[in-house]
Amino acid sequence: MSIRVRRPATERLEISEGDYLLVKQDLTAGEYRDLMRASSRPMTLSAGDSTPRMELDPVAAGLAMVMAYLLDWSFTDADGRKLVIADAPPAVVKAALDNINSDAYMEVQRAIQDHQSARAAALAEEKKTPPGVSAPAETLTSVG
Repeated sequence: MSIRVRRPATERLEISEGDYLLVKQDLTAGEYRDLMRASSRPMTLSAGDSTPRMELDPVAAGLAMVMAYLLDWSFTDADGRKLVIADAPPAVVKAALDNINSDAYMEVQRAIQDHQSARAAALAEEKKTPPGVSAPAETLTSVG
């Protein structure tokens, strides 16, 4: 039997200029659904088409991913005061993200995308080896 619930964990992502991001290591199913919902927009239906459809909104998807993972950062304002986002409501975090320069925002988004990709690869690798099974030991080939 596998364990389907992970303990909440965080990772610190080092970025340029000595700054860092504190992000969730993984999302829960509910957080993932919220991310998908915030990343899409309804499509207009044509006459006679009653099947609801959604499409990815690339701008909203980037922001939704950042909002889903980002917990804290080391960013400061022009006067050197920390931009506080830890435990802040989503509207405060979004406002802080909206007020940083575009290069900084793109670096944040890229760092979180890279983190998400690395975690997906690590989880895929974990699934290759069932729990309790160790990798086979290397053996020496005989010299003939």
